[in-house]
Amino acid sequence: MSMTLSQVYRKAEALLKEKGVPDADVDSLCLLEHFFGADRTKLILHGDTAADEELCEKLFSAVHRRITGVPLQYIIGIWNFMGYDFIVGEGVLIPRDDTEIAAQEACEFAVSIECPKIIDLCSGSGAIAITVAKANVNSEVTALEYSENALKYLKKNIELNNADNVVPFAGDVTKCADSFNNGYFDLIVSNPPYIRSEQIDTLQRELQYEPRMALDGGKDGLFFYRIITELWYKKLKSGGKLVYEVGEDQCDDVCEILKRYGFDNISYRMDLHGYKRTVSGIMYY
Repeated sequence: MSMTLSQVYRKAEALLKEKGVPDADVDSLCLLEHFFGADRTKLILHGDTAADEELCEKLFSAVHRRITGVPLQYIIGIWNFMGYDFIVGEGVLIPRDDTEIAAQEACEFAVSIECPKIIDLCSGSGAIAITVAKANVNSEVTALEYSENALKYLKKNIELNNADNVVPFAGDVTKCADSFNNGYFDLIVSNPPYIRSEQIDTLQRELQYEPRMALDGGKDGLFFYRIITELWYKKLKSGGKLVYEVGEDQCDDVCEILKRYGFDNISYRMDLHGYKRTVSGIMYY
């Protein structure tokens, strides 16, 4: 017996709720829109429309994957970040709202310079690099990423968003700083791995599907802040800016790291939940 769009939505929501999946209503609507092109308005106005049986099978297969903990973003295969779509899947970190704070700060700095040279370290899907590049089409943005899997998504997203001023660079952030001249960049931005190693296995199960190397920030979560600051600060021009996304309790520690290497105008920005989400500083010589 065929189902209507409303019935498909309600059944999907019920299955997810029954298994304790958070935000079951939101996930169900996202899956309905992905498979049937039916957003909330269409569901309200045309909910009694018969649902294609083949698409129903695909949707409920996706529901069962979601119940096992597979992130919704991986199931859909594409996710929006600051108005741009990004292809995502196993092997690449999912762009999140928290990262918009760092991207916004980077964009503001980028548009203040005529032809800025920018590097996004630990670029992943390219969410920050591409967003900043689109904010200033005269910018030259290098997107550095070590993971081969993530690099594949990065390159796809550069093409998807027609971000011709973004150049992908395959490299280990802890080893390849010498590939760039000192005083070359106006802006360095990074959302590095910052979760404490011992906490990785305690994270919600959705995060267990994401690449560990994109999450693990070492014993105290600060490994990459220390080594990036040490190896890369000289790559900034005088007056250049470094912007980090940081974990909820890491602001003070990262501020101290920047002070140690001579950064001035060190500041932070809050996210929508009231956490200090970015730390930035200016380098003067």
